[in-house]
Amino acid sequence: MSRLHGVRRLPDGGMRVRLSTRERDALRMLPLQILPVISGEHELGAPGSPIRNRLFPAAYPDDPLADIEYHESTGKGVVDTRVEALQIFSRTLEQGITRRFTWSVDLDADEASAWLSAVNDARLTLAMIAGITSEEQWQDGPDPHRASSVMLYYLGWLEEGLVAAMMGGLNE
Repeated sequence: MSRLHGVRRLPDGGMRVRLSTRERDALRMLPLQILPVISGEHELGAPGSPIRNRLFPAAYPDDPLADIEYHESTGKGVVDTRVEALQIFSRTLEQGITRRFTWSVDLDADEASAWLSAVNDARLTLAMIAGITSEEQWQDGPDPHRASSVMLYYLGWLEEGLVAAMMGGLNE
């Protein structure tokens, strides 16, 4: 990724995210749209729904009783962690510096981790809504006539940048 656009690791271990202001504006909408699904307040995120099952997969797919026990023991903790990540993501989108048509923000390690969680949850949710269930469905690239398809590819690009920047610290 270019040092002028995308995500890069900072010397202190944090991340710098530099995007266009239009990209930032699009990302600002995600927490409002995804939070009700993650928290189960929207019917798409209701227990047993395909999206809920994708976001919170079975820990023990071959043992339903063990899976129920696992989800009861972790319960709201997993949901709360994801909700908190979305809140951090939302808060940091309101910070940073805007110059002309470019926005940038420096994230500490915890904020970068929250971004990765929020972007991944948004990507998974959007893919399920769009009916994407396999990699083969992406071979032709995004459909430029469907905003959800373009956004889904964009989130994949952003997630890849976050992971690459985080992995860059492993060689140090």
